[in-house]
Amino acid sequence: MHIRDLAGKSICILGFGREGQAMLKALEEHAPGCEVTIADQNASVTLPTGSRHWLQVGDGWLNNLNKFDVIIKSPGIPPRAELTAYSLQLTSPSQIFFDSIADTGATVIGVTGSKGKSTTASLIYHILRTSQQANPSTPLRAGKPTSHILLVGNIGEPAIAHIADAKRGTIFVMEMSSYQLMDLTVSPHIAVVTAFFPEHLDYHGSLEAYKEAKKHITRFQTKEDKVFFAADSAGALEIAQESKGSRIPFSAADAPVAIEETKLIGAHNAGNSAAAFLVSRELGVSKDSAIAAIRSFTPLPHRLQSLGMHHGIEWVDDSISTTPESAIAALDALGDRVATIILGGQDRGYDFSPLAERLKKSKVQTVILLPESGKRIRESLEKVNFQARVLDANNMEETVTFAKQHSLRPTPYALRPIVLLSPASPSYGHFKNFEERGDEFKNQIIDI
Repeated sequence: MHIRDLAGKSICILGFGREGQAMLKALEEHAPGCEVTIADQNASVTLPTGSRHWLQVGDGWLNNLNKFDVIIKSPGIPPRAELTAYSLQLTSPSQIFFDSIADTGATVIGVTGSKGKSTTASLIYHILRTSQQANPSTPLRAGKPTSHILLVGNIGEPAIAHIADAKRGTIFVMEMSSYQLMDLTVSPHIAVVTAFFPEHLDYHGSLEAYKEAKKHITRFQTKEDKVFFAADSAGALEIAQESKGSRIPFSAADAPVAIEETKLIGAHNAGNSAAAFLVSRELGVSKDSAIAAIRSFTPLPHRLQSLGMHHGIEWVDDSISTTPESAIAALDALGDRVATIILGGQDRGYDFSPLAERLKKSKVQTVILLPESGKRIRESLEKVNFQARVLDANNMEETVTFAKQHSLRPTPYALRPIVLLSPASPSYGHFKNFEERGDEFKNQIIDI
């Protein structure tokens, strides 16, 4: 549904977070005369000062949905039985974005994956922007020399906020979560799938539903479209096979520069840089320009981010780690330097046994566990007869204090000890998001 088709309609926006707020602003700019109601379960939600729209919040937020012409569901709202009856009225900000730019000639590069999508999307954006700035008169294959390159979606600003920027020559690099993909009936021109493993099962209800959502990044591609996918991920391959276009595998071996020559940490980032390199080459960036950009790329916060040396210890923030697989990847990346690892958060029922096995083989001396999943992580460690110290902490202040007390290694010791925050669990219930969790970790390090 093109946003201009919403002019004069009665519209309900379900959820008034970041995407819902951007959706409202887009409607005000591009759909004159529409009447909007904001429906949100949070009773404290308020409208901007001077707004002429309506609020429906709290316990009755899903009442009387039949009165609206269109219901726009924000990605943070999980599937609900109450919405089934309104399927013909339902759409999403992502769907409206894709429909609205379809005839503009803009190119969308969609990036998804259970791990690595933020770094890969940011790398692609950085390579394209760096190349454009260095060679402003050389057009990328996607458009004219004046190509406008935007990072949007799950990592940048909501895509719906940039409909007016869509024109021939515009390139949108769009990080796409399963939440944003699940209701789509259109796929990006270029899709990138970095990995696939169980995640967000509480939102989707099952592994198959999660995978089905991810498949929408390729399911509606045409023969002219392309998908780049991680060759070592069976799930990524399955998602790629949905595409009618070209399927291009990538692996760490395709990285054009050794990871040690970049500011990135970990073998998994070789795969991410390989994906970004191949996509940028597809768009006409020279090999030398792409390599120089990869070398200059600064890692994103909270993703194996070194916070420096404090109290004789290096502290590493990997708060983005919300699954056991991502914590294992962090241990693989940092190796035997990890003296202490901090685990735990919201309990989504993950299987922590592979992480326990990996920790048993590691040089980790102390595991600090946070509620709620910390209890089940401890049980998994006990099952594999993990011999190192395991401590329970109630909050981040207590966690950092324990880490400082128990992470110094006896001298002489060849490797500087690392305290690694890689929780293997989401932050919800304790923090607003993983960024807040990582920021609190950093603040506590500085304070002790």
